[in-house]
Amino acid sequence: MISRTFWQGKSVLVTGGSSGIGREACRAAAAAGARIGIIARRQPPLDATCSLLSATGAVVETVSCDVVDGPALRAAVATLEDRLGPCDVAIACAGIHRTSWPLDAEAANTVIDVNVKGGINFISTVLPGMLARRHGHVCGVASIAAVVGLPGNAAYCASKAGLVAFLESLRLDCGPRGVRLSTACPGVVDTPMVTDGERTAGRLMTAEAAAAIILRAIERGRAEVWFPRRTWLAARLARSLPTTVRDWILRSQPRLEQAPSDA
Repeated sequence: MISRTFWQGKSVLVTGGSSGIGREACRAAAAAGARIGIIARRQPPLDATCSLLSATGAVVETVSCDVVDGPALRAAVATLEDRLGPCDVAIACAGIHRTSWPLDAEAANTVIDVNVKGGINFISTVLPGMLARRHGHVCGVASIAAVVGLPGNAAYCASKAGLVAFLESLRLDCGPRGVRLSTACPGVVDTPMVTDGERTAGRLMTAEAAAAIILRAIERGRAEVWFPRRTWLAARLARSLPTTVRDWILRSQPRLEQAPSDA
C-alpha cells in the first residue's frame, strides 16, 4: 500500500512515464496525492496517460522530450517545475531494449544513450535544485540484468550495470547533503518491451506491482531494491559460479528478444 502521507503534495517528475513501470508509478503516486510531471518521447501515449490521470482529478503536466537531448530535457524539467513546483522526487524510468546479436554498433549505442546518458541527463538536471534545498529523492530504474551478462543482450546489460554503478557512486556524494538516492532493479516485467513469447513462457510481474515496490522503496529511503527476490538470487548465484560453468548455463537460457513496439 502506497503511503498517502509521504506522497501528498509532492512534486514528482518521471521520465518514461507514458508506459510500463513509469506510467504505473505516475498513477500510484497521483492516487496518493502527488503532483505529477511526465516526460516521454512519444506524444500519443503521453497524451493518453495525461488523460487517464486527469480523469481521476490528479494534477498532471506533461512535456514531450527525448532524454538523450540534454538541452531539451533541461527545458522540459524547467517547464514542469514552473507548473508543479520544485521537484521533490525524480524517477528516471526511461529505457529501451535492443538485441545485441549480431552486434550492431548503432543499435548498441542507442541503448547506452537512452538507458545511461538519458538517466544522467535527467538526474543532473534535477539534482542542483535538490542539493540547494537539501531535500529530495532521486530513483533510477535499472534491472537485475545489471548483475550478469545475458546472451544477445550485451548493450542492455551493460547499460543497466552502468546505471547501477553511477547511482551507487552518486549516492555516496548526495547522502551527506540531504538528498537520497535509490536504485530499483526489477526482473522481467510485463511492459511494452516484453515480447508475446516471453509473456507465455513464464509468469511475469505486472508493471503495477513493480511500480508499487519502487514507490515503497522511495518512501522508506531504501538505497537499493532488487526484485523479485528469486530472480535476484539466481543472478547472484550465476555471478559467483566459475566462468566456464556460468557461460554454459547462460548460453542455454532463452534470450530476451526485441518487442515489435520497441523497434
